Order: sequence, then C-alpha cells, then structure tokens
Amino acid sequence: MNDKELIEAEPIDISLAKIGDLYGQFRMVSPASDLGVFKSMEKYGQLSPVVVCKAKNNEYELIDGFKRLRATRKLNKKCIKARVLDIGPHAGKAAILQLNWVGKSVSDMEEAMVVHSLYCENGLMQIEIASLLGRHKSWVCRRNSLIEQLSDEVKESIKLGLIKVTIGWKLTRLQRCNKEAVLSVIRKHRLTLRQTEKLIFALLSRPRSEHEAILMNPQQITHQGPHVQKRGDNRLSRAGLVLSGKLRSMQEHCLSLVEGVGPESLSHLTEGDILCLSPQIGKSIRIAQDALDTLKKALIVSKPKPVQEKEDCAAPRASRQRS
Repeated sequence: MNDKELIEAEPIDISLAKIGDLYGQFRMVSPASDLGVFKSMEKYGQLSPVVVCKAKNNEYELIDGFKRLRATRKLNKKCIKARVLDIGPHAGKAAILQLNWVGKSVSDMEEAMVVHSLYCENGLMQIEIASLLGRHKSWVCRRNSLIEQLSDEVKESIKLGLIKVTIGWKLTRLQRCNKEAVLSVIRKHRLTLRQTEKLIFALLSRPRSEHEAILMNPQQITHQGPHVQKRGDNRLSRAGLVLSGKLRSMQEHCLSLVEGVGPESLSHLTEGDILCLSPQIGKSIRIAQDALDTLKKALIVSKPKPVQEKEDCAAPRASRQRS
C-alpha cells in the first residue's frame, strides 16, 4: 500500500454493521484519547474518513480509525465515511503501522503485536516482514522479541496502560521466572523508568541469594544515588574514597550507556546514524578496554603473590649464576 492508493480511494458511506474490528487487537485503548475524539465528533461531526479493507461476504475490516469507529457507535450513528483499500491480510496488518507512522501515533508494543502476528499467524519470515514494513531485519527481531520474552501479565499491564512500554523493554533483560515478581514491585511502588533500571541492574549484577531481599525493600536500590557511601567506606583512605566515587560514577554511566543502546533506543536510530557514530563507538570501545585492563591490574596488585611463584622466579636466576 502507498499514499497514492489511499488518496485516490474516494470515501464512501458504509454501514457500521458491515465493519469488523478484528485488527483492533493490535491497537491499545486510551480512555482519555477516546473521550477527546468522541467530544470532537459530537461537536463537529466526522472530519476525516476511516480506512477499511475488503473482507468476505461484502463486508469490511477496519485498518485505521478505531477511536472514530467507537465514537460513531457511541453517538448511535448508522454509517461512517471510509476509504476502501483492496489489499490482502498481510498488507492490511502492515497498513495499520504505515498509516500511523506518519503521525507517530503507534507505540512499540503495537508494532510488536503486528510483527508477531505476521510472524506466527501468517507464517512470514523476518526478512519478509522487514521488506513488507520497510524496516531492517534487526528492527523486526527486536519487536518480535518484545512479545516472546514478556509474560502475558506484563503484556496485559502494558496494554492497559498500567506500565509504560519502555519499562517493558527493560523487563526483557530478566529471566521469565523473575518478571512477574519485578512487575509486582514496579506497580506496588510506582517505580519510574530510571528506578526500574536501577532495580533490574541490581538483580542482574548481584547473587541470586540477594534477590529476595532486594525485592522486599527495593527503595534501598531505587533511591540510591551514584555516590551514596556503602558500609565499609569508612575504612578507606582519602584517595580510596575518591576512587570509590569514580568507580560508582563509572557504573552509573555504563548502565546508562547499556540502556541507551538497548533494543528500544536502537529502534529509533537509522543506518546513517550508526554509520556516523561508528568512529565514536570504536574510540569508546578502546577507552573502555584500557579502563578494563587497568582495573584488572588493580585486582592483581591487591592479591598477595603465592610463595610458589617466588620460588619459581628464583630458579631461573640460580641457573643463570651456575652457567
């Protein structure tokens, strides 16, 4: 489907009884948005036609305009103005996204639901979906993983607006068995995105034996700043405290960077962006490697050398003296 096809399709009046909303499962309902559209149509009438595609038995399936359809039904109207596209089910699902990308009125979750349906229900390969939607294969893979890696409870919470899609992206980093428990904590304490990032980072970086305590009292993690002193810091020298602060700051920056190049953020970058950023990425990798080598050396220096190592080192010197 292209813009020319849509423009050339003359709007016609179609009976509401002949319009199905099968594709409505791919759109998230917002009561506030529905109310706004209802009040507008109540005052001004239908200003723009909805978009439908042909279905069996001379009926239609709605592709775009679900809020307008619900408002029309609520106003007890019999017909609605619509543009009819003669397209198949694959193109119909693709059109749901393409028509809403222009106004940026489609969420990551809605994109994921369409992609997953094309992959599982229609049996399309990821490369075929990418071609159909005009996106890169990696974009399709990330959207598909958002559905496959989240539990039904998490997905339902996103659809109902109880948590944001961005938080859903963060939850994909956890094992499936942990997601419900973390979701419960997020909803109970109304954690922000940043607080959720801190909580998940703690769960991924700490031993499993500590997870229960973290989830029982998440405030100890979510309300902790990058330079909060921990137990045992009073044993550090002044130089040690300075280095400790720098290490915590580095941890925060690394966490922010990991999240910044995660599935959600990468989906908004073009191939041109990645190409332009490649030199900076390469330089960052080299600096990070230098920092990693320095930290490893610090760990080695802090460990006492075993006695056997000294004996081994002394052996070559003795052999050189004899020679």
